[in-house]
Amino acid sequence: MQNTFRDSHPENYQIPPSHSPFPVLDGLRVLVVDDDANNLDLLETIFEQYQAEVNTAGSVDEAIEVIQEWKPDVLISDINMPNKDGYSLIRSIRIKEAEVGGFLPAVAVTGCVLPENRSLAFNSGFQMFILKPFYSEELVTVVAKLTGRTVEQKC
Repeated sequence: MQNTFRDSHPENYQIPPSHSPFPVLDGLRVLVVDDDANNLDLLETIFEQYQAEVNTAGSVDEAIEVIQEWKPDVLISDINMPNKDGYSLIRSIRIKEAEVGGFLPAVAVTGCVLPENRSLAFNSGFQMFILKPFYSEELVTVVAKLTGRTVEQKC
């Protein structure tokens, strides 16, 4: 299995055949937010290989627009972005949800290993926190669990 952020060229990424359980993401609407276009392309490719519908945003402001128009089922957001970061994104989402209802499950992704980042992510409103680099199956499994998707045995 390739490590997701060591080979950041999506055209080179293939999920190897596996006999292990795999998540069912068919039709799941995944919003990926990252200021790095290569990371966006890579994560889009990964989730599309699991049959998810994927939309991407390169900034917090763009993500807010996509959320309002597209209504994703789950959010995957980088933490460290210029101008507004992932913490401000999830806080904005949670404030809006308090006003109008609803709940968007969210995963924080970061390459910054400071211990306080994990607690800050949870306190800001993320349900899961994953450090880069990570294996694609780890992220996909987290998304499946967060959204109540099943895991099936591959033959």
